[in-house]
Amino acid sequence: MVTKSEVRLSPSSLNYADRRCDRCFAEAMNGETWPQGPFPGIFAKLDSQQRRYFTDRPASDVHPDLPRGILCNGGRVESAPHTIAGVDFTIRGSMDALLRFDDGSVGVVDFKSSTPSPQLGDAYRPQLAAYQWALSKPASGDPEKVSVAGLLVFAPESMVDTEHGRAYLISTTWIPVEIEDGWFESFLSQIAPLVDAPGDAPSKVDCEWCELRGRLRST
Repeated sequence: MVTKSEVRLSPSSLNYADRRCDRCFAEAMNGETWPQGPFPGIFAKLDSQQRRYFTDRPASDVHPDLPRGILCNGGRVESAPHTIAGVDFTIRGSMDALLRFDDGSVGVVDFKSSTPSPQLGDAYRPQLAAYQWALSKPASGDPEKVSVAGLLVFAPESMVDTEHGRAYLISTTWIPVEIEDGWFESFLSQIAPLVDAPGDAPSKVDCEWCELRGRLRST
């Protein structure tokens, strides 16, 4: 009898390639947790303001080349379980925004406060692909056809005086992210072995968490 492992993944956790080592990611998938500092309140405030400003605005406000549609609040998504190499993967998370186009398809949008660069698209492709996967293979309800995915990047450009006080002028940059058919399933197949053997996953050079883990396990 083959026993399946069950793993729930948050889309935001999948951007580990540029932030965390494979060993830490593997251990986290197997239930390891470490203390974390509080999420800076300023980012939560920025996220709330961005959502309020863009909700119900036309897709052209994101980028003029996008098809006709409306930008909506993203809400929570959850995929049906999908088995790869004996591991049942479920995607569960909360999207920043969703474009609903007039042709019936949708677009995945994630807000980022950062300096815009082409490298951002590569860094966040796993997160966007996970949202796309959950929308097209939902745990319940009808699947959505995702035709577009991308980042809407906010960057402060200058400070000005207004009748309400000082304010930042912010630029917005749309970075479309291409997600080829089968890309996310291939991505899951690469991380599936980490579930069964997290100890075999390589540590990132000078990873402080791995160093601490080693010291704790040797005591």
